Amino acid sequence: MPEQRQSQSQGQNTRDALPSQPTSASILASYPQASGGYDEYLSPDGSLRPSIAEFGARLNEIGQEGLATSWKRGDELLRDNGLTHNLLSDSSTFRPWNLDPIPLILSEAEWQPLAQAAIQRARLWDAILKDCYGPRTLLSEGLLPPALVFAQPGFNRSLPLPDPDANLLTFYAVDVARARDGSWTVIADRTEAPNGTGFALENRIILTNVFPETSNKLHLIRLASYFQSLQSTLFAKAPRAVDEPGVVLLSPGPTDSTYFEDAYLARYLGIPLAVGEELTVRDDRVFLKTVSGLKRIHVLYRRVHETLIDPLENPVPSNQGVAGLMQAIRAGTVTVVNPPGCGIAESPALLPYLPAIANRLLGQDLSLPSIETVWGGQSDKFDALLSSTLGKEPAFLKNSFGQRTPPLSTVDLDASGIEELKTRIERDPAAYTLQRQMEFSTAPVWNQGKPLEPRPVALRLFLFHDGNDFRIMPGGLVRCAPSPDGLPGLSLTNDSGSKDLWILGDEEDNQQVVSNLPERETVRRSAGTLSSRAADNLYWIGRYAERTEFATRIILEIANRLSAEHDQTSIRSLEPLLNALKNSSFVPPEADPFLDAHPRAAIRKLLLPAFFSETADAREEHLDSIPQNLVRLRDLSSLSSDRLSGETWLIIQQLHELGHYSPSRNLGNLRPILQKALTYHSAFNGLCRENLTRNMGWIFLNLGRKLERAAGLLNLVCEILALPPARRSSSNVLDTALAVNDVTLTYRFRYQGAPQILPVLDLILHDPSNPRSLAYQLSEIERDLSTLATDNAEDLPTSLHRFVMRSLHYLETEVLDAQSDEDEIEQLDSLTAYLTNLRDRLPDFTEQLGWQFFTHAEPQNT
Repeated sequence: MPEQRQSQSQGQNTRDALPSQPTSASILASYPQASGGYDEYLSPDGSLRPSIAEFGARLNEIGQEGLATSWKRGDELLRDNGLTHNLLSDSSTFRPWNLDPIPLILSEAEWQPLAQAAIQRARLWDAILKDCYGPRTLLSEGLLPPALVFAQPGFNRSLPLPDPDANLLTFYAVDVARARDGSWTVIADRTEAPNGTGFALENRIILTNVFPETSNKLHLIRLASYFQSLQSTLFAKAPRAVDEPGVVLLSPGPTDSTYFEDAYLARYLGIPLAVGEELTVRDDRVFLKTVSGLKRIHVLYRRVHETLIDPLENPVPSNQGVAGLMQAIRAGTVTVVNPPGCGIAESPALLPYLPAIANRLLGQDLSLPSIETVWGGQSDKFDALLSSTLGKEPAFLKNSFGQRTPPLSTVDLDASGIEELKTRIERDPAAYTLQRQMEFSTAPVWNQGKPLEPRPVALRLFLFHDGNDFRIMPGGLVRCAPSPDGLPGLSLTNDSGSKDLWILGDEEDNQQVVSNLPERETVRRSAGTLSSRAADNLYWIGRYAERTEFATRIILEIANRLSAEHDQTSIRSLEPLLNALKNSSFVPPEADPFLDAHPRAAIRKLLLPAFFSETADAREEHLDSIPQNLVRLRDLSSLSSDRLSGETWLIIQQLHELGHYSPSRNLGNLRPILQKALTYHSAFNGLCRENLTRNMGWIFLNLGRKLERAAGLLNLVCEILALPPARRSSSNVLDTALAVNDVTLTYRFRYQGAPQILPVLDLILHDPSNPRSLAYQLSEIERDLSTLATDNAEDLPTSLHRFVMRSLHYLETEVLDAQSDEDEIEQLDSLTAYLTNLRDRLPDFTEQLGWQFFTHAEPQNT
């Protein structure tokens, strides 16, 4: 399970990556006492709290330098695992997740009352939602104003009546903070599509990899049982009669701020990740578009905002939803967790009414109080709180109806701001809710070698309903303020830091997981479901990897030649290589460095941007570069993290960093960087060949690699054959062709003397034993297409398959064996015509491939 995953960097050991002796002064000795507030580590007398004592002693033992040494491993894991967070909903602004190495720690005795209070609150919200969408007794009895229900944009009037014996709310999260007296207060409830679970899981994995011995010694309660039960619950929501239930995590997509978490959760829960365009509704049933046809979906783990989930119900300029999904929900053919409409419980205006509602629906007092809150509809209370806080003390004005607008702080408003705010409130007081700011507890935050400083912290706790009752994660996501005088951003779109929450048991954690899944699985070797979008991503991962490698090989060969050759005649042998780069848009098509008075300098000037221009803005819009392709490769790989091994992701990360951070800005110093890049590419190719299971995902990855390699080879050979006969047969030109295709040694062992054109072309085009030959690429493509062939009545190969077979047949039957110069010219003319036709038709082939496998067909019978 998640915590048992081993570190992917610096080996796999079982001890803390910490020195055994202190390397500097005790860390906590200089940690300042919180000024009057509650500190999670220090008691009022300055001593460590009992739950912190053992971990605090360990921190004091290792000191600042020891912690810095230890945390290098955590930084590497954050980078290697690709843990990023998109704060601005812009795919170009991904940044590393900000994790602090010092966890927030609670003893099991401290945790249990908080956990039980959170469970009670989850039960309460489930009961409130069921009442609002069912009998509406709270409204009829006056315990809840109708305006706070019906005026909500997220109130789903078409949601089917809830089953009174079943839960409506499945996922719930609650943001809590500790007040000055040590009691817990709820800041916000999350009922729509709570996020943060995946980040909390990754925080735990990283810290337990950095401190494995310490976490075991402290009896840290693991998260494995929670996630196993969550997985079982999702599958249990499918109809009982379904042998293979379709469960999908519906994500907003890669531009969303928490897409990493969606991909991460889907991978660990063992379910497909899908965006709206991958799903379709036919006959009121939901289907996932896969390369094998349409697969019936019975359960949707919803992460898309409820107002975007179905464009037919709520037309909005977004492609995150699925047209017809609400009709499928009404028809009862799909279960959505949480169903659209649960988000109304996130309205802060509901908080003042919870104590009375808890007594009515649960027959209990509310254990977790909410932050002091007054709704604008409570006119007397609202006016009193507003007048006492406006411009005087910290308070936040929020939208009452769940619209995602940042809260407004009332303390910093000047006179004109106050008057403007009063005018806005007078127009529609019910639209506003006021909350008095509370003082958050503090916890130590490590600041890269500087003394620890206390920063305000808040917790997000996660719960789900397992069919019997709500179950809470024994941990959570801790948010810490970016500065000692700031506030922790509870929204994940806020750039606050994070911590892991450790719950320490009284004895070693020996959880026994109770699962709804079969105790004994039937052995099977099916590849599982591969969505069309996932196949498309893997296909382009293969293409971008090969495109980058081929350009790297060409640039390296040019750099080697410029370093070794000194006469202008031999420099002309580089013309086919430069033309191949032009055809691939790495070099401007109009550039001709051979007309320059200093062609060597002109070539260098052309090549450097091809390696160092990371964005299209840095070059002309139509030009490409190696770093741009590496960015695409990394981004697609992050979207396909559930399909790629950890080692494969590491190689892709290292390639990206090599292209992004290379300091060299001259062609001579670039050579070792290019050679290192080729080493990474070789490692990537080896992993693809030896480590990936031959499933559908591998087939599309391999198809992308082989098609791009064939395209690059055709591009280069056609440029060589386009040269005048004397130049295309020169040893300098042929040497470059052998070097770029990495078969120089093979040629030397097979033939004696200088390279000749027919043997060279046979080796790089016709030879099936050469893994870089055109024949080899077509053979692999033919095999993959044969595997992907769909059943049909005639059992005939598809048009794509026939095209590849015809092309391969030519290479297998034509032998380059001329007996005279005239015979050689004739054979080369015939070969040129064949290769040119193949090169020109390849784009149409790849487009048809996309239409066949990455768009969709009619649904299968289910």
